[in-house]
Amino acid sequence: MLFIPVYLIFIPVFTALIIYVFKSKYVNYLALVAQFAMTVLLIMYYNAYGDQPDATLFVFGDWDARVGISLYNDRLSLSFMFLTIFTWWMVLIYTFNFRETNEKNDNFLFFLMFLQGVFLGFLQSNDLFNLFVFLELTTILVTILIAFKKTGDAYRAGIYYELINVSGVLFFLIGIIILYNSFGTINVLAIQQLLEGLPDYVALRMAYIFLMIGASVKAALFPLYTWLPKAHGVAQSGISALLSGLVVKGGLYLFIRINDMFSPANYSYSDFFFVVGGITAGVGVMFALSQKDMKQILAYHTVSQVGIMMMGLSSLPTNDLFYGGLYHVFNHALFKSLLFLGAGVIIQAYRTKKVSDIRGVMKTMPVVSVLMIVGMLSITGAPLFNGFISKTIIKYGIYDQEWKYWILFFVNIGTATSFIKMSQIFFGPKPMTILLSETPQRVSMIIIAFSCVILGTFYIPISTGFFGVDLSYVSPFGLLPLYDYIATLTIGFAFYKLVIEKDVKPVRMIREFKVSFETANYLMVIYVVALVTYFIIL
Repeated sequence: MLFIPVYLIFIPVFTALIIYVFKSKYVNYLALVAQFAMTVLLIMYYNAYGDQPDATLFVFGDWDARVGISLYNDRLSLSFMFLTIFTWWMVLIYTFNFRETNEKNDNFLFFLMFLQGVFLGFLQSNDLFNLFVFLELTTILVTILIAFKKTGDAYRAGIYYELINVSGVLFFLIGIIILYNSFGTINVLAIQQLLEGLPDYVALRMAYIFLMIGASVKAALFPLYTWLPKAHGVAQSGISALLSGLVVKGGLYLFIRINDMFSPANYSYSDFFFVVGGITAGVGVMFALSQKDMKQILAYHTVSQVGIMMMGLSSLPTNDLFYGGLYHVFNHALFKSLLFLGAGVIIQAYRTKKVSDIRGVMKTMPVVSVLMIVGMLSITGAPLFNGFISKTIIKYGIYDQEWKYWILFFVNIGTATSFIKMSQIFFGPKPMTILLSETPQRVSMIIIAFSCVILGTFYIPISTGFFGVDLSYVSPFGLLPLYDYIATLTIGFAFYKLVIEKDVKPVRMIREFKVSFETANYLMVIYVVALVTYFIIL
């Protein structure tokens, strides 16, 4: 039983290698067998250890944990691992054609399965150097999947993603070096214990800053988010769902782990990262409102929703506001995956990404339309859908802080406006010729849509079971949540009609604004200076 964490890393990796070597449509089905095996193993592991308040630790070769390679699991990592395996199930069902084999098909499955093993290793790693290795491997594999179409735009977006993320990971490595020089170990739990009662000094704060830069790049926080829209614009829809639903969340997971490791140092990080989250949310929704490309709209809303998550996660883990941000991580993974997968089906059918050129989807693909509407209701915070629960927890957590509350309010208005704009694709005449989607694509969307409803209605036992947090004070029932949502939609509709639909000059200027790689590097320097100023100078 204790070896299950190791199996969960190596099963997808070895499966990927076998698929790459044999290149057979029958061998490709091994990916589904591996997914089933990992699902069963994770459930067994959770049943054995998930209800224990203490984390489980696995050290390779019976070495001292301070110098050996170790894996660490607690409720947080286990919940992310469940999300990882579920997301990979959906992407596999949606993207891969198991009925035929060719080099492109086999290579895609190889990289997809290999990435899953690496990501599961990243979630469990308890020493900082192996965390760095898994981050680098994730960056390389995601780069390949972004550029998989082998077009000029795909290569450019892949290289842009690679360079920006490698820069962030190098900052992370510098932070590791500082910590190793200070403590003589890179074991996360050991460093946390050694920090107890240790006097505050500049080197530790610099280590914290460098580690946070790496996490911020991975999470696509402002102003380090510029790689995300470029990647989503060219990646396959299944990969976009994986990027938005899970890979970006790796940066937020890293943010939680770093702050947990530095918790004895009592750094006052809440206000800084709340502001960063608020700016990220505002900038993301502003760019989303100006876009005409369906995938770009969804991509910038990933930036915006990450900002909302950070607004919650910036609080202390003892605060319900933190769990609102954490719950929104899982909720967003579901409804944004659903929206990207649905967008992929629609784009494939209509052969265009431009929202204004897509009409009559409700008549053409009623099932896909209903599933897309579920995703839209979820992301805009409709009662009885999962987005409502996490946004409401965050709203309650900042209700007595007016400036924080209004940031969330305006972001929610912008989100509603943006999806009112996108909803026009459902209306209009039925096109004469379209390419209908395959059944597996709809199956994965149906499963995710049901999950959005389940997390929106059965959130109390889920939050209690995984995190031991009582969310019974949040209720999606009653007239007040409904009135609040209707008011949000009404204001959003008015803003759409008066500003967005008319495509006024400021909206066009925002849409045409581009960030070069050189500018992105300047923005990273500005972010570093802001961190140093806040955590060292002030």
